[in-house]
Amino acid sequence: MLIWPDGRIVGTVGGATLEERVIEDARQSLASGHGRLSKYIFSTDGDPESVGLCGGEVEVDIEVLEPDPEMLIIGAGHVAQPVAAIAHLIGMHVTVVDDRPAFATRDRLPQADVVAVVPYDAATESLDPLPAAIGPATHVVVATWGWDEPALAQVLAVDPPPAYVGLVASPTKARAIFDKLAQRGVPQSRLDLVRAPIGLDLGAETPEEIALAIVAEILAVRRKASGRPLIEARKPRQALEGA
Repeated sequence: MLIWPDGRIVGTVGGATLEERVIEDARQSLASGHGRLSKYIFSTDGDPESVGLCGGEVEVDIEVLEPDPEMLIIGAGHVAQPVAAIAHLIGMHVTVVDDRPAFATRDRLPQADVVAVVPYDAATESLDPLPAAIGPATHVVVATWGWDEPALAQVLAVDPPPAYVGLVASPTKARAIFDKLAQRGVPQSRLDLVRAPIGLDLGAETPEEIALAIVAEILAVRRKASGRPLIEARKPRQALEGA
């Protein structure tokens, strides 16, 4: 049986209370991003957890099916190269776009699946439509030489929005861009989706280190993880086991 986050289904695991419970548990798994093996009891003695009266039990394996992750890098500068390489290593389909033909080349970006040029007119600040489909499995990194605003305007207009939107910019620059986007009519709820500064706090300085921080944050978002050191994340569990 296939189950969507809103509860829609295709197929069945038998209907009745069992199916209702499976749908509820599956939606929780979709929200957390983690599957589970769930056990359901059929009890004849009034057990409140029972899903039926026929006796016995059944186990249901709930797996979370994710679309193939995509990376869209807008701007083919120095940070884009290692971001594309690391994203490729973790199995993402990578698209890189830039308005400069000399930068958007296969030689500079050998790990990218798609490299494309998108025309931009600096005098009018007009950007042609991005030559890449953006969907709920797309992770967008914006790092242009000067057209972050029109690029973000296109990205934030997509419905449903991308899985991740990050902007390579200082807090001051990011605020200026957000102010201009708000003037364009971009709602605050969409502006709140943009992560700026981008990436995890790794003390990154070089383009390669910055790329690692960016892709690490993207992976944490995909996996719904905290991004904390594992030794800290495991302490509560260790304390419980010790008790």
